[in-house]
Amino acid sequence: MDMNLKNIAYEVIKGKIIACEYRPNTFLSEAFLMQEIDASRTPIREALNKLEQEGFVQIIPKKGVVVTALSLNEVNMTFEARLLLEPYIIHHYMEFIDLHKIREIYSQTEHLVPGEEFYADFCRLDDTLHRLISSACSNKFLNESLIHIYDQNNRIRILAGKNIWQRHIEAAKEHLVLMDLILQGKKEEAAESITNHLIKSKTEAIRSLINEQMPIN
Repeated sequence: MDMNLKNIAYEVIKGKIIACEYRPNTFLSEAFLMQEIDASRTPIREALNKLEQEGFVQIIPKKGVVVTALSLNEVNMTFEARLLLEPYIIHHYMEFIDLHKIREIYSQTEHLVPGEEFYADFCRLDDTLHRLISSACSNKFLNESLIHIYDQNNRIRILAGKNIWQRHIEAAKEHLVLMDLILQGKKEEAAESITNHLIKSKTEAIRSLINEQMPIN
C-alpha cells in the first residue's frame, strides 16, 4: 500500500510540476502535500526523494522543498540535447517509427483550427509526435534521457507557449512536412526538417521567456 501511495504521490506532484501548477521556485511544504494528495508523510517524502533525483525539486534541510528553477540556461540545454538526439534517431531508427500512428497524428494536425482549443490540442499533438519518434529508438539510455527532456520541455512550453500563438501555427505546418517526409521514407530530408523545426522552436521559446524576464542561470 505504501508503495502504491508513493507512486500516486510521485505522479501527482510530478504532473503538477510539469503542468506548472507548482511553478518554478515555488516552496512546497510536506504538510501541504500531505493534505493535497491525502497521503501520510512517508510516501510524500519517498516521492520527493525520487523527484529530487530526477531534478524536479530540491530538498533544502530545515527549509522545505522547492520546485527546481527553469532558467534560460536550462532551456538552452534542453534544446541542445534535443538537437543532438532527435535528428540522430531519424537517421538511425526512422524505419521503426509507427507509420500508422504518424498518419493518425497527421490527420489530427491537418484539422487543427486556430482558436480557443488550438493551443491545448497543438501541445498535445506536439508532445505525442516527438515522443513517438523517439520511441522508435531501441537504446534505453537515449529513451530515458528523452523522456526526462520532454517532461522539461512541457514546462518550457507552458511558461512560454501562450505568448507565441503564431509560432504554434507555423510549428503545426512544420510537423506536417516532417511527417510527410517520414511517410515517404526520406531520411535525410526528415532529419533536416526536424533540425530546422527545433531551431525555430528554441528561438521563439527563448524570445518569449526573455520577455517574461526569466533568469539566465
